[in-house]
Parts: sequence; structure tokens; C-alpha cells
Amino acid sequence: MGMHENYYSEIISACDTVGVGITFQCLYISVTEQRIYFYNEARLESIYEISTAIKGVNQIRDSEGTPLGLHKIADKIGEGVPWGTVFIERKSTGKIFTEYDDWETRSYVTSRILRLKGLQDGYNSGGNCDTYGRYIYIHGITNEKKIGTPGTRGCIGMRNGDVIELFSKIASDSVVLIGKK
Repeated sequence: MGMHENYYSEIISACDTVGVGITFQCLYISVTEQRIYFYNEARLESIYEISTAIKGVNQIRDSEGTPLGLHKIADKIGEGVPWGTVFIERKSTGKIFTEYDDWETRSYVTSRILRLKGLQDGYNSGGNCDTYGRYIYIHGITNEKKIGTPGTRGCIGMRNGDVIELFSKIASDSVVLIGKK
């Protein structure tokens, strides 16, 4: 049994612990491997390289860390916008990131947004550890060279083509387990 089968078991275990039903589609985000594992009806369907927080893992507001634990996809934002579209405060600017002079040095949110909501009260939900209130997303990034290494300010960054593909496949409310493994 490969490591990715263990990830699915971890998702099931986390759902059981929290009292949340497993969803047909789910994600395991490996901070160590810098990968997202996409499961569809208990089968591994896709693996994507990602970039998590440069400051490591941390649930606390303003930490700029990637939060651990069980989450769900609360909002899907950006359906149908062109590849590379920039979002500011979850709204499309109508511009592609290369239209901005600072696109190579600034980290823009691009292409699609999967906004996460923590499902573990006091750990990644509520108070000063609330993933949704911290605006933690899975989203496209401008500097795709960062993919495969930590380089974000808390979110999970993906290549623009990959996030568009994942967005088209995964349903709202699907569970997402972010783990250190």
C-alpha cells in the first residue's frame, strides 16, 4: 500500500473524529511533500504540486502559516474567468497578472479560489485560529517557480492550469485534510 492510500485513511479518521461525513471527493494536502492528493469516490485521481506557507504551519491569525487539520471547501470563486485573472478581496479585477508591472515580485491570487473553512472548533475554527476568517485559500499564483517549495503567506498556491483543473473537478463542501506528512 502506497503512502497516498494512507492519506485517504487519514481523511476518513479525521472525519470520524470530528463527526463529519466523508465526501465523494476529498483532498489531502501534504505540507512535507508539497502536494495535493485528489480522491474521487475513494480512488486517487490526481496529484498536484503546490506551495504552502514559507513560515510553516500555524493556525493562529496573522501568523502567515498554513493551518493544519480538517477543513471543507466553503466557497468556489472564479468559475469561467480567463487563466491568470487576478483577484483582489475575492473579486476579479478583469486583468491577467502580467498586465501588472509588479507581477514578478508581488504574490497575486490568480485564476481560481477554493476558500477553506476549518471544521475543528478551537483548532482551525473560531476565535483567533479561524481558517475562514484568515482567508485561507487554494489558489493560483503568479510565480509558479515557487511550486514544490514553501513560498506563500499561509494559503496553498498552485499552478494556474492545475487550480483551474482541480476547481472544475471538486465539489463545494468537499473535505480537505491538511497534514504535516
